[in-house]
Amino acid sequence: MKIGTWNVRSLFWSRALKVLHNELSNLDFDVAALQETRLESGIQKFDNFVLFNSGLESKKHETGCGFYVRGEFLKYVKDFQIINERICCLRLKAKWFSCTL
Repeated sequence: MKIGTWNVRSLFWSRALKVLHNELSNLDFDVAALQETRLESGIQKFDNFVLFNSGLESKKHETGCGFYVRGEFLKYVKDFQIINERICCLRLKAKWFSCTL
């Protein structure tokens, strides 16, 4: 499993999620922590990946963080917890323990 982090600056513009997926696929990342997503809170499912996001539901699109998880690694996700618009946790199960990002 390859895990990374990326300050995306904004995923609010059109086709941003497609660009994100293409870049992370080219780099062969399975899970990526994302900063400054500027999207609303929630879990969005796409063809080959899922975006777990915490953000404000406002028209300003100022904050947000989240996690990109490639589809075949969803089976390792135990929990996603939103603390506030700048902090969220993703819990992954491993062989002998769980890992919290």
